[in-house]
Order: sequence, then C-alpha cells, then structure tokens
Amino acid sequence: MATQCKLYRDTPQTVPPNTWTLLTFDTALRNDLSMQQDLTLIVPSCDGDFIWGRNIRWESITVPAGDVRVRQFMARFIRDPHGIRDDTGAEDQADTPGRDWDTNVWLFRGDAGQPVGVEVWHDHHIDAVVGHAQFSATTWDY
Repeated sequence: MATQCKLYRDTPQTVPPNTWTLLTFDTALRNDLSMQQDLTLIVPSCDGDFIWGRNIRWESITVPAGDVRVRQFMARFIRDPHGIRDDTGAEDQADTPGRDWDTNVWLFRGDAGQPVGVEVWHDHHIDAVVGHAQFSATTWDY
C-alpha cells in the first residue's frame, strides 16, 4: 500500500545563523494515515521504503559592501530531531545573488513511528529567511 504526506509553507520563517533549525509548515496538503505531526514532522505508521522530497526557497540576503566571504546554506532530512538525532540526505550550497531554490529527493528504508523533519542551516552573519518550503513523503509499506 502506498501512503503520502505533503506539508507546505508559504509564510517566512526566520533562521538564525550557525544553528540547525527545524522547518515548520503552514498546512498539510495531504495527510494519509495521519502521518503529519505538529506541522513539523512526518511520522510513518508502517515500516517501508520511503521517498522523501523537500523544496526550499531562501530569500535574498544583504551582504555588506566589501564583504566577499562565501556563505554556506545547508538543508537535510533529520530523523528523530527531538530525540536521538540522525541526519540523512544532507546538501550544502554556496549562496547566489537573489533567491535560492533547493530541491532534493532522498530514498531510504524507515521504521514505523520514526519522525522525520527538514532542518536548515546557514553561516550568514545575520538571520536569513526561508520564504517557501515543501516537505513530502511517499511510502511503499511492507
């Protein structure tokens, strides 16, 4: 049996520098088997092979005149973010002028009841903003 959960955010979320921050979402567009938890995590009800997807849009940043330091923006799937943290499917990228989009898909085997979320991190000298995000899980249950 296949199940799906898709969380959606279209309001800004402020992300402080140099700390992993769990993304929160505004709504669940789909929530088979009540997998959505607190609009931050997806918790599958069965063991299975999972296809997780995320889409993140970082808003433009302001760089002070003369500052040529390369800034790094990262995102990852995080299993059990409030317990024994286990990251997977991480990706990092240098910032470019204007908005930045990051889309990533990760396939892995997961366990029933194991919460998964999306965390972001950056090393800009001030807060950065995620203006849009989507988080989706499709499972093929055993």
